[in-house]
Amino acid sequence: MKNLWDPKAAAQVEENTLQLRVYTSRLLGQNSDLVLHGGGNTSVKIQQTNLFGEAEDILCVKGSGNNLSTIDEYGFTPLRLKTLRKLAALENLSDAEMIRQQQMAMSNPDAPKPSVEALLHAIIPFNWIDHTHADAVVTITNTPEGKELIRKIYGERLLLIPYVMPGFKLSRKVFEMTKNVDWTQFEGMILLNHGIFSFGDSARESYTRMIDLVSLAEEFLATNSSIANTTVPEKEKVKTVALDSVPGK
Repeated sequence: MKNLWDPKAAAQVEENTLQLRVYTSRLLGQNSDLVLHGGGNTSVKIQQTNLFGEAEDILCVKGSGNNLSTIDEYGFTPLRLKTLRKLAALENLSDAEMIRQQQMAMSNPDAPKPSVEALLHAIIPFNWIDHTHADAVVTITNTPEGKELIRKIYGERLLLIPYVMPGFKLSRKVFEMTKNVDWTQFEGMILLNHGIFSFGDSARESYTRMIDLVSLAEEFLATNSSIANTTVPEKEKVKTVALDSVPGK
């Protein structure tokens, strides 16, 4: 998979964090092997000063109804990070209540509704996060031996999370599985039968990790034709796309 990062283009927006977030989001969005039909999401953590002059940690995550290929600054939803992390630590919460609480955590009420996966972005302790439904990764994880193959390809470079329907239960699962983890030892996270996350301390690091990690999956499929020729059932493709169609996605 080709790395589309252009140092000159990035330099034009690097002084504006949100514009840089837009730049790398569009790089991901223009590749149909990574995202389709509004799939995937990206985020960046920043600081904002509120009405009282207080600095707040804010998660800016792709809002509902936006495509990574065309997203602009107004397509990101600013959410108070402290509130999101408290929500992720709760033992039980309905998806409807999670969405309501996320909307209450918005620092700009006029922004789009936040992604149903916003809590996942809050849990991951890196400023730059990319999430895609990369074809190569999903093809591998959707096989009966998907977990074993992922370990064969990546070793211990990635966190591996079993499939859970997106929503609070998935966020809670990731919270529980990673609360004692040293995240600096990992380059990304795979959600089985769902997709892949990359993260980093910079926009370039997170984007490059995504491209490199997906490239490894593509190279594996290129030398394992029996797996590469296994097509994902249409209902599974529809399910993956539908994750970005539910309210609050």
